[in-house]
Amino acid sequence: MTTLAITFRAILTSLRGVVAALAAKDRARQVLLLRIYQHIGLIIARFERLFAHWRDGTLPKPRAPRPGRPARPRSTPRLSAGPAWLIRHVDDYNARCFASQMQHLLHTEDCARFLAEVPRAGRILRPLARALAIQMPGDPPPPLPKPARAPKPANPPPPPSPPPDPPARTSRANLPLIFSKLR
Repeated sequence: MTTLAITFRAILTSLRGVVAALAAKDRARQVLLLRIYQHIGLIIARFERLFAHWRDGTLPKPRAPRPGRPARPRSTPRLSAGPAWLIRHVDDYNARCFASQMQHLLHTEDCARFLAEVPRAGRILRPLARALAIQMPGDPPPPLPKPARAPKPANPPPPPSPPPDPPARTSRANLPLIFSKLR
């Protein structure tokens, strides 16, 4: 069962390596990528702490809900919250590879047992799964994309106008005087 925590750490540490490599190359997005790097590190630490408490049988009791606090101004860029936000920001085939590995890990028997015994682990894993565009065990599959609508036919073009009548043949006698020397 400890292989779950070890594998979780290995996958996310490798993902952090991909993010760090991109941050070193891309100066324009460096602040955002370093924020993602830190965020992944926090996820690793939270998961390992919860896993260690569960393994030792010392899970803390859930806290009572607290009233909300006013939002603090942030000095670092806020991370996105939409589906697949991490994959969009770290558009790299290695990131997709680690997302696939994470999905496989989440669907193992050990992880299913851990999630069944520690439901609050979902609070750590669901945002990660959403960021990586992977499906959590037990969640319904994402909705199928709506079929593309057939484009509305534009106003049909007007029928082609009939060709103009051919000019009448003129004889040399009808030519202006300027051409009279040609006769």
